[in-house]
Amino acid sequence: MEHSRQNPPTFGPRNGYFSMFLNRIRSTISWGCAVLLFAVIVRGSAADERPADATAHFEQHIRPLLVTKCVKCHGEKKQEGKLRLDSREAMLRGGESGPSVVPGEIAESLLIEAIKYESFEMPPTGQLSAKDIAQFEQWIAAGAVWPESTGTLREGSGAIAPSDREWWAFQPLVKPEVPADANDNWSRNEIDRFVFARLAEKGMHAAPQADRNTLVRRLYFDLLGVPPTPDEIDAFVNDESPEAWEKLIDQLLDDERYGEHWARYWLDLVRFAESDGWNQDAFRPNLWRYRDYVIHSFNNDKPYPEFVRQQLAGDEIQEDNPENLAAAGYLRLGIYEYNQRDARGHWNDIMNEMTDVTADVFLGMGMACARCHDHKFDPLLQVDYFKLRAFFEPISWRDDIAGATQAEQVEYRKQLAVWEEATKEIRDQIEAIVGPYHDRKWKSTAEKFPLDIQACFYKPVEERTSWENQMAYLVTRQFYEEGGGPLSGIKKEDKEKYDALNKELAAFDNIKPKPLPELTTATDFAGTPAPTVIPDSGDDTPIEPGFLAVLSEQPVGESPSFPQLPQSTGRRTALAEWIGRADNPLTMRVIVNRIWQEHFGQGIVSTANDFGHLGQLPTHPELLDWLTVTFIADGWSIKRLHKRILMSETWQQSAYHPQAAEYQEKDPAESLLWRSRVRRLKAEQIRDAMLAISGELQSKVGGSSVDAKTPRRSLYVKSFRNTPDTFLAAFDVANGLKSVAERNSTTTPTQSLMMINGDYALGRAQKLAEQLAKNKFTTPDEMLRHAFRLAWGRFPADSELSSAHQFIAAATAEDQWTFDRDRLVDFCHVLLNSNEFLYVD
Repeated sequence: MEHSRQNPPTFGPRNGYFSMFLNRIRSTISWGCAVLLFAVIVRGSAADERPADATAHFEQHIRPLLVTKCVKCHGEKKQEGKLRLDSREAMLRGGESGPSVVPGEIAESLLIEAIKYESFEMPPTGQLSAKDIAQFEQWIAAGAVWPESTGTLREGSGAIAPSDREWWAFQPLVKPEVPADANDNWSRNEIDRFVFARLAEKGMHAAPQADRNTLVRRLYFDLLGVPPTPDEIDAFVNDESPEAWEKLIDQLLDDERYGEHWARYWLDLVRFAESDGWNQDAFRPNLWRYRDYVIHSFNNDKPYPEFVRQQLAGDEIQEDNPENLAAAGYLRLGIYEYNQRDARGHWNDIMNEMTDVTADVFLGMGMACARCHDHKFDPLLQVDYFKLRAFFEPISWRDDIAGATQAEQVEYRKQLAVWEEATKEIRDQIEAIVGPYHDRKWKSTAEKFPLDIQACFYKPVEERTSWENQMAYLVTRQFYEEGGGPLSGIKKEDKEKYDALNKELAAFDNIKPKPLPELTTATDFAGTPAPTVIPDSGDDTPIEPGFLAVLSEQPVGESPSFPQLPQSTGRRTALAEWIGRADNPLTMRVIVNRIWQEHFGQGIVSTANDFGHLGQLPTHPELLDWLTVTFIADGWSIKRLHKRILMSETWQQSAYHPQAAEYQEKDPAESLLWRSRVRRLKAEQIRDAMLAISGELQSKVGGSSVDAKTPRRSLYVKSFRNTPDTFLAAFDVANGLKSVAERNSTTTPTQSLMMINGDYALGRAQKLAEQLAKNKFTTPDEMLRHAFRLAWGRFPADSELSSAHQFIAAATAEDQWTFDRDRLVDFCHVLLNSNEFLYVD
């Protein structure tokens, strides 16, 4: 029975070969939609039925409801029925009708009667949902726990209460004592001792160490994002020296692929994409230089404060280094709408988003809620929001700065002058043709904007404020981008002359210097900074740049000091230095938690972008502080932090624990780190791994982005916000629309179809089969073992090998053997669709 690869078979009854082999190794496949959906439903139901930690339950479910539904009428400012609901003591004391809450007694708690509308009707604006009522019942039944650090709730007071400063994330960093336990024979380093202590409290113990094949595959995906080759696996497995593991970690941290893989996480955080978004979603051809800057920063183990400063204020660093301006591309990552006439509102949105993302990424605090009012749950004041925005107010987007040193620019201008002199006559003739078209387009473009924006455009540059200059910039962008540019309507005779003159001009290309690299960057405008004011407040008093009020009583909370810089305000330098300060308790914890999250699949604080009351509390707060203080002492070295984590027994645990069923009852979220998490590969890892094992993956680091058909790492595939690559999008790639601290990991029928029927996965299976067929294996089993090791990182079991052999073998003689090439492709396709390829233990 034969079939042609020109019309690839579909998977199902029409492909008997594939179905036969699929049935033989079905235990390795996980892409049956019914099985997946059932697993998700069962897992979700089990987790939902388990009681949450009392403190976390209060912060996540009770506090938000009290603040948004109750405190306005029953708080410090107003007490209807002489009842306050802004503290536990007030609830127990009650009002005119008696105590509103009786801990442990749902039926006796008047609050439950009221929210069920059984007596009073609270809140009067509408009854709470059944789910919210159940949260209150669970809270009271558990004793109405009210964390001491929460203090009295407030409904936007405009001030910081003493209890606000007691929140764990704002506490000064102090290196905690490492636990010591005489019964601890497991720990290898300090990380392990903190983990061991928490497990011991619960009567639990860690899983055994994973086997060496599992560890080496896990490490390659963790640090490099691609699988190890069979030779690389053997090199580690057969290295019996005590330093083998440490040597492998050092080797991979020095590998350039490390920076490519870890850059992707940072790019998710800063919502990197190479298109404008909105309707047109135009491509940004030079933004790849920011991406390359991030890659190089990770590879060079750049100290975190320097990494922060280059991105927030690279243009203010007084060095002759184009990398700093490429790094400031961070300030250009927001969404841009090319035909937006409401330039005022558009720029306001851009500035707000820049403020929001900076708070998410560097502060780990969701400040967007404080834009319109004091934050309802966290001690973040509305004025805090605009103090942060004021650091960015003088910014001007720049597309006219070259990514070259001063010496390179001088040499370029010298060569350009020679070309300009030689071509002056031709260029003057070209200008005579295009000049009138340009003038008409400038006029028509400006007239599409409101009069006040037109005034900004026509005002001389030296008289503009920073805001006025940015309005003029938005007008200018539309001149070039809208309607095909100024020459889209050129007359036929003018077009013929124009083309002929350009042909003459091209004859001088041999003396024209190569253009300097173009950057997408930003600087402060040299003129007067625009004032920052709180909109719709009735108060036009300018808000000066400043730091969070909740930290004002610590040294890190002092008012900013701006360096004196030529052509810049120094504001963003002050902000970057504050974020990178060793005594900043918030920002330092945030970055350490982010690194931990990528290694373990969940941060010590699982809500990595929210260290506030709406986020989760740290599972191991002392460990987080110890790691943070040590990270600072190590010179903010991210690579040393990696190594410390990877050398721990905690990271090296197996995903399989002999008491897993029992421990899942005690710790369903597996937050106590009693085993390793099984994790599906991320979108880029799936695509890159397929390219790697098929022998197609190109190893070039950096450079301009490519289309998805080019076999480079997914990091280099052009990333469009509105139309991301179909394969990567199916597996939850970040879309660049917002800061993403942790990607979704969905399980969908679309993924199954793309892996089984999609051209991309089938194409990689064909290439893998071609590579296997080219090699001179002495037996079919030798070829099959090699294929299993490429895809799964291990040798096949006897039953797996036997099934594969029976599936592909066509004939075997004493001195030769053959195989069915189409079946070999199907076999490779099965390997790529298996759990063992798509998941890391």
